[in-house]
Amino acid sequence: MDKFSIVIVAKDSADKIGRLLKSTAGLTDDIIVCDTGSMDNTIQIAKDAGASVFSIPWEGYGKSKNAAIQYARHQWILSLDSDEKIDSQLYTALQQWQPANDQTVYQVLWKNFLAGQWIRHSDWGNQWKKRLFNKNVVHWDDAIAHEDVTGNKPLQFVKLDGYLEHYSFKDTREYATKMIHSAMITAEKYHHQGRSLALIKLFISPPFSFVKSYIIKLGFLDGHKGWLIAVTNAYYTFIKYARLNELNQK
Repeated sequence: MDKFSIVIVAKDSADKIGRLLKSTAGLTDDIIVCDTGSMDNTIQIAKDAGASVFSIPWEGYGKSKNAAIQYARHQWILSLDSDEKIDSQLYTALQQWQPANDQTVYQVLWKNFLAGQWIRHSDWGNQWKKRLFNKNVVHWDDAIAHEDVTGNKPLQFVKLDGYLEHYSFKDTREYATKMIHSAMITAEKYHHQGRSLALIKLFISPPFSFVKSYIIKLGFLDGHKGWLIAVTNAYYTFIKYARLNELNQK
């Protein structure tokens, strides 16, 4: 197994970071947790699990993750979020991993859960995340939301076996709250990028988002949670563009 560092940016994650750190045990000798201002027991839990803990300011997703990887001892970085967990198949793939070259970025497949149910369809059923990369070539962009990796050389992408389990929403209340927050910061991101908005999009995009999630991507097969996701996606889309229009007018 080639060496890589595991890097996690966390805040108020006491109810979940222990599960993640337990799933990574034995994968590396360098686990970094960068805390951005927790008011709970996140830091102590991370220290008890053997992680090296640092405090950093929150500067948005991309910038904060770039700051965090600077603490890593190894040049290869496995970037994880505190609400995730490595499953046994992905664990084995990471144990056997050998880097092809410095320009390769390795992707992992999200296994998304909502209130304990694995969501197999909707927009959640086939999400590949770029997570393992060489920090000398690859870094995160500066996006405040929906950050992505970029490189100073052309990149190639390889998919790893197994799942990265994702437990972002413990119940529908948390799901709705986080989606509204995400819509707001995504609108800010679009505004900073100078995106314009045709007002017709405010009326067309939300119902299309529902149809895509519930019908085209088979969300109805996920039962009532598939319906909930489709409705919330439509509302998210409306709020995102309504806020973008408001920002652009200002």
